[in-house]
Amino acid sequence: MILTALAAFTLTSCVGVLDQEPLSSDVVGSDGYTNPAYRLGQLAKIYGSFNITGNDGAGSSDIAVSDAGASEFIRAWWSINTLSTDEAKCIWGDPWVKEIVTNTWTDTKNDAIYATYVRGIMTVTLANNYLRSTDDSNPDIAVERAEVRVLRAMAYWMLLDCFGNPPFTTEKDPMGAVKPKQISSADLYTWLKAELEDLVSEESHLKGVKEQVYPRVDKGAAYGLLARLLVNHKTYLGKEDKTVYAEAMTAAEKVMEKYSLAKNYRELFMGDNGQNADALKEIVMAACYDANKTQSYGGPTYFIAASTNNNNNLGLAAGWAGVNVSTQFVSNIIGAAADSAQLGDNVDAFTTIDKRALVSLKYSENKDQAIDAFASGWHVFKFNNLHSTDTGDIYEERTNLVEQFASIDFPLIRAAEMYLIYAEAKTRMDGGTTSDAKAVKCITDLQVRAGLNPAISSITLDNVFTEITRELYWEGMRRTILIRFDKYVEGNYVWPFKGGAESGQALADHMKLFPIPDEDLVANDNLTQNVGY
Repeated sequence: MILTALAAFTLTSCVGVLDQEPLSSDVVGSDGYTNPAYRLGQLAKIYGSFNITGNDGAGSSDIAVSDAGASEFIRAWWSINTLSTDEAKCIWGDPWVKEIVTNTWTDTKNDAIYATYVRGIMTVTLANNYLRSTDDSNPDIAVERAEVRVLRAMAYWMLLDCFGNPPFTTEKDPMGAVKPKQISSADLYTWLKAELEDLVSEESHLKGVKEQVYPRVDKGAAYGLLARLLVNHKTYLGKEDKTVYAEAMTAAEKVMEKYSLAKNYRELFMGDNGQNADALKEIVMAACYDANKTQSYGGPTYFIAASTNNNNNLGLAAGWAGVNVSTQFVSNIIGAAADSAQLGDNVDAFTTIDKRALVSLKYSENKDQAIDAFASGWHVFKFNNLHSTDTGDIYEERTNLVEQFASIDFPLIRAAEMYLIYAEAKTRMDGGTTSDAKAVKCITDLQVRAGLNPAISSITLDNVFTEITRELYWEGMRRTILIRFDKYVEGNYVWPFKGGAESGQALADHMKLFPIPDEDLVANDNLTQNVGY
């Protein structure tokens, strides 16, 4: 069973960025895949490549970085897409942290940028080898191969979104010491679009939307990623095509037909979300964590521990005092109440305004955010390792906590994002304002779940942007969203410490992409650095 294989996942060899050999010392080529246990182990390896760092436990890493925990794919990707924006800052003194939170990185190696790049390529390499070593002659394997293609597409989307022009290989390229050629953003977008469209076609071996056992992926994940790709097409192609928004709406609808909003927003991010039937109505694709079987200092463990300085809070016996949030950002969720909030106020003071406002001033001594003091600004309590069935105040301190790692599955795609993509795409098609009933209902449904009392008959792009901010914060997509709304490098939208200035400032346009790591440029003369670095 794949869940067992997932639990046993390990990465067993230290590799270089360009190493196209299988990422395991015991891979001997396609012959090994005739053993079902071995084949499922390799499948689990690909699923687990998003959240496992090395073969010797949570403190090990199979890539060369200063902090093994920070090298996890989800954590590194989340860090460069969140800490570089208005959503959060980290106060730790690591050189890479300071560069990300102040948008001052260069082409000199930055651990989080490097880890995102290398982990993405490792996932692609694992997937390519699986596809190269198997075929569709066995129905079960044909399904697995389709799943691997979805996971590879997710990794390639992350590389496209962050780096624009990564090296590109598929299973059709030979295995061995090769130098992959670089692909342009437009060409990778086109390839991903075609790949995902093929995966959702009638001829695809991928199981139908919501037909595969959780947490394996099916056409729901493929449609969800396709919708995300299409709504961002202007970023990747450099030009807008309004007909593409119609395609994004269609892809989003395919997910919305089978998935719906969970009743309780906070339970989507709790320790039993992978077993909670209500949460699973909404979670389309997730990176799965288990405190005992898939230990990692990344993902939800990081989100919780870095947000507290107390070892007995949010269901985790770990408090790292690292990440804070500005009043400016919190005001996007709860409006003027952010300015009048009092130091010491906890989550329940703010969820009465919007149930998604899982923010706190419990550990704050000053509401003005600083990048060198954890007790400044606000703290996000969105991720909580306790279970939805726990009684009492789930935000109180609990001295009996023993878990050092979180068991929260990190949602990579959920139905709420599809609601937002549908509404945004229709609004953009209609010139920035729409009264389309279905688009308006998408926004209304999200607001109703949040405990608001909407009475709206039309929406604007500003309305959609506000709702995206409230709904998807801390889910790793803030940079992508700001770029799409022309708010990331521009001076018309600034936040504390943007560009290194305390009050914020515009960024150079090339900062929309991260640099290709120097190590890869030196090793592969087929690659050129992104413009501006």
